[in-house]
Amino acid sequence: MKWRRSFEGARCLVTGASSGIGRALATALAHAGANVVLSGRSIDRLESVRAELIAAGIDPNSVAIEPADLTAEADRQRLIQNASKRFDSQLDIAINSAGVGATGHFDTHSPAVLREMFEINVFALAELTRLLAPLLAAGTSPSLVNLGSIVARRGLPGRSEYSASKFAVAGFTESIRAEWAKHGIHVLLLNPGFTATEFEANLLADTARMKVTDRRVMKPDYVAKRALKAIQTRKNELTLTFDGRLLLLVNRAIPRFVDRGFDRFTRRIFNS
Repeated sequence: MKWRRSFEGARCLVTGASSGIGRALATALAHAGANVVLSGRSIDRLESVRAELIAAGIDPNSVAIEPADLTAEADRQRLIQNASKRFDSQLDIAINSAGVGATGHFDTHSPAVLREMFEINVFALAELTRLLAPLLAAGTSPSLVNLGSIVARRGLPGRSEYSASKFAVAGFTESIRAEWAKHGIHVLLLNPGFTATEFEANLLADTARMKVTDRRVMKPDYVAKRALKAIQTRKNELTLTFDGRLLLLVNRAIPRFVDRGFDRFTRRIFNS
């Protein structure tokens, strides 16, 4: 199994590339010399990212945009067809970064929130991944990156739907990692912690009593830098922030302690 030493000339597709971590990943790849297809729902935002890259000295021919609503089968098919034409039916790196969130307690939300969450975060990701398989299998030192979260490994109060969707992504990622070993495709689960993105601006529901915007201090550029290193070293999973790693470590060792802590936290919030 070959390890990637450079991203120069790598053929890449990044979804969710119009903002946040997806944008940072696409930008980092472009600056590392990769050829990148940027996908997102907003063509205006995608054009803005491309213009910014070109202004920074990136070759215009190495950056393409493909607007798509990944919950629509026709859009997924069109995205893959266009990426396949551009890269001669081969991909070296594919990053599933598109996704949405929701905050607040489960019983305060409409059933539509959970359904739409899974439609975007799980079903769209899985079906796009299905289409990506032959292109990655034909690529050079190929890698698939799925964006997970700390809540992909530990459910949090006020994040029930989001936690459920990310747990599904984590399980799916682990399964296809084993299934795709025969093709030599590296599969990375990227679990960032609180990152300074527009996450709160795109929530499907926002009824949480406690806001965490001020805790979003990790920069998307840092996440991208660490992710690219993880791709190069073919790491299976990358969990970012000390607090996030500590939470998962304690949860693995003494889960009841974490359960009690969250119980007390929730009771305090609702009694305040």
